[in-house]
Amino acid sequence: DEDDVKAPKEVTTWEWVRLNDQPAIWTRSASDVSDEEYKAFYKAISKDYMDPFAWTHFRGEGEVEFRSILYIPGKPPYNMFDNYYNTNSQLKLFVRKVLIRDDFEDLMPRYLNFIKGVVDSDDLPLSVSRETLQQHKAVKVIGKKLVRKTLDLLRKMADAEKRKSEKKDEDTDEEEEDEEERRRYRRRRGR
Repeated sequence: DEDDVKAPKEVTTWEWVRLNDQPAIWTRSASDVSDEEYKAFYKAISKDYMDPFAWTHFRGEGEVEFRSILYIPGKPPYNMFDNYYNTNSQLKLFVRKVLIRDDFEDLMPRYLNFIKGVVDSDDLPLSVSRETLQQHKAVKVIGKKLVRKTLDLLRKMADAEKRKSEKKDEDTDEEEEDEEERRRYRRRRGR
């Protein structure tokens, strides 16, 4: 009788909880991403505690399609000019949202190694060696577009700084002219 009674069986059930339900930030439209999200993403990918100085979020279309977010750090790296030939690029290369390389050097020239960000392309093959990827035509096209966008961002920043400086100079000139006018007025009244 006692042998016929089976002991209760213990059953373990697993329940999965999705921790990250947000789509990748670079796949979203630039208008849908807030400045706080850009800053938090920069801090996550760069391991920097400071906010970025500027960023650009764009989609490259044409013979190769890709999405990218490029950041200019808030503070230049301390060894920016010391290890020119030894510093690696700080761009992360993704193919279809799968990380391929953490420091893919062929996307940016060495003089832009301070730029940080991500590049995601659906046109690159997923399972290739580094050497094959370096020779891929799409990588060269993406690199040219990234350099162009980076230089445009730097040019816009320089133009904005120049306008700001000119406005400040004009304000200073106007203040000096006003002060000179006041002096002339005082002299005339004093006579």
